[in-house]
Amino acid sequence: MFHIKRAFEAYIDGFQEITMIIPKSNKQTQHTFFYLVQQNNLKTQLQVTSQIEFDTFIKYTTHSPETLLLGKSYEVEDEFENRTDLQVGGVIRSNDFDEKYAYEGNDLGATYAPEFTKFKVWAPTASKVKLRIYKKYDIEEEFTEIIMDRGENGTWVTMVNENCDGLVYTFLVCVNLIWREAVDPYAKSVTINGKHSVVIDLSKTIKVRNAISEPPNSYTDCIIYEASIRDFTSHPLSGVQKKGTYKGFHEKGTLMNQFSTGMDYLCDLGVTHIELLPIFDFEGVDEYNPFQSYNWGYNPLNFNSPEGSYSIQPNNPYERINELKKLISAYHEHGLRIIMDVVYNHVYELQTSHFERIVPGYYFRQDEQGLPSNGTGVGNDFASERLMARRFIIHSLKYWTEEYDIDGFRFDLMGILDTVTMSEIEIELFNLKPELILFGEGWDLNTSLPSSQKASITQSHQLSKIGYFNDQFRDGIKGSTFSIQEKGFIYGKKDNDFFNDLLTGSVGLFNKLSLFKEPYQSINYVESHDNHTMWDRLQLSNSNENEELLKKRHLLGTSLVLLSFGVPFLHSGQEFYRTKMGTENSYNAGDAINSIDWARAEREKNSINVIKELISIRKRYKSLRFSFKEELQKYVKPIKVHPDIIGYHMTELNDIDSIKELMVLFHQGMEDTFIQLDKENDWNYVWDGREKYVEKNKKANCKNLPIPALSTVVLVKW
Repeated sequence: MFHIKRAFEAYIDGFQEITMIIPKSNKQTQHTFFYLVQQNNLKTQLQVTSQIEFDTFIKYTTHSPETLLLGKSYEVEDEFENRTDLQVGGVIRSNDFDEKYAYEGNDLGATYAPEFTKFKVWAPTASKVKLRIYKKYDIEEEFTEIIMDRGENGTWVTMVNENCDGLVYTFLVCVNLIWREAVDPYAKSVTINGKHSVVIDLSKTIKVRNAISEPPNSYTDCIIYEASIRDFTSHPLSGVQKKGTYKGFHEKGTLMNQFSTGMDYLCDLGVTHIELLPIFDFEGVDEYNPFQSYNWGYNPLNFNSPEGSYSIQPNNPYERINELKKLISAYHEHGLRIIMDVVYNHVYELQTSHFERIVPGYYFRQDEQGLPSNGTGVGNDFASERLMARRFIIHSLKYWTEEYDIDGFRFDLMGILDTVTMSEIEIELFNLKPELILFGEGWDLNTSLPSSQKASITQSHQLSKIGYFNDQFRDGIKGSTFSIQEKGFIYGKKDNDFFNDLLTGSVGLFNKLSLFKEPYQSINYVESHDNHTMWDRLQLSNSNENEELLKKRHLLGTSLVLLSFGVPFLHSGQEFYRTKMGTENSYNAGDAINSIDWARAEREKNSINVIKELISIRKRYKSLRFSFKEELQKYVKPIKVHPDIIGYHMTELNDIDSIKELMVLFHQGMEDTFIQLDKENDWNYVWDGREKYVEKNKKANCKNLPIPALSTVVLVKW
């Protein structure tokens, strides 16, 4: 194949705007006009409206007297009779483009029926599109092709009048004279390693069983536990037979010695929601040999298909669907709900992305220089503000909700997405399932979108039904995630007004921190899959302390997560001091670093029992789960009894709980201390910092109340 060197390049940058790029290396760089050349050599003169000189080229902009059609072939000729084909350019990033070509239908992809399947793809900039059908999914050389017809709003469509169940296919799209092959972005399942789309008859897959537990009334009723399917089951001592698989994640009766592991462990812990690290089809793990490599899964390939490396039969497009549905059903049957970690902010690789192959330049943001925007740090930012990008995200979320009965979504790097998209997600998903929980990472990242349009934490008041990871809570309690020298409350830092705002949902109750409109928007956490675990952080920053002291600090941090107002979020293994051997970013560090250490869990069962009890306390009292700022203003007062103690005191709770008052104290001091609460001993222990007390007759000595070092104390008045 010969490469033809052209004197210049020409692009449609608006429906009546053509831009020419003339390299300075050419002999002829000065131009006063160009010609638009159509079929039969019909020429229309284009007058130059602007000329801008850059280091290596000159950019000319011209105005076309007629509206350009993207499906039509044009050439551009300069005044020296040099010609080039007119390519689709920046016009695809204009509002006019969206208004003209955005498609509102819900039938993109393969629409299956027993007698026929309709294939439809949105490719408005294409001059030709073909459907490629593979005879066998593992033999790429044997296929047939069908020319697709141009339809409405930039769509291309064809019908195959036979039963296409299991048919393997791709789309071939010709844009700017270049053919590219792409997997259907709407595919419900794919072949091994996500190379081809597969037609699926969803009626042949199992139906997910509904959760037996009562749906949460508010986000604050949720206790979220983040876990990876692989990490949770892959340890040699996990007792799980099918390690690293959907099936292994819901095996029953798994043991490490006599200690329950896996699903049984989760059912006994008391959490309400399991947030799974990515389960959509991702890059980074060879599905033929999944244990030869490792990846968390934040490398999206096919957003609507389950990941194959977690399947026992990754070469069976139906099995990966059914295995995931069985996992969700099993947890629903045991009263637990499933949150899906979704990554719509970027793809694995821009140039090889199916979106880029089908509509080059549309689905990803560009910066001021026309280069890919890179707020995500992986080379591309998904342009959610463009209508078809937004509609894809919403379609995908609705599909997972309806077909897999997903109970919530955690949005990776949500600050890359725009507020309009997230607002529409709120509306669409809550109409489908009102008890869903939606939350994400609201970091303000450097993407080419105005700050006011980013779904970042600073825009939380616009998105009242979206929760946000509270990094102020994380760093205030544990210390700065990015500097081990900066310490938080559990290390002895004092700023009690600030900490009291953290305890009360970061809604500005005490005027030190106002991140959210309502406390239910605050996802309270001290560790997640990202960055150091809290245990590793403690060992780095307090390396001179003994293990017993570090464990007390650690438990204090977790108790603050569970007993503060907002939504508690636990990282798997946090309840037994999970370590990643000091590895800060373990996304590809392998199983030796990432596997849940069930032997460690057995050794630290006393810590696990403490966490179970704190969870049960949170569930026992509705007042610990207040959702609205006005409730906190009415019932909650800060505690000011000792410089080393923060906490809150709630009164007049008779109509809410079967108690009059409730008090929670968090002590950061390294020595046992005593405080005076009341003259009368009318407070009762719920938790004294060492053991649980649920009996009504365990009185606290209010005149000289002992508060153990680095501990949490919970008291009630009956």
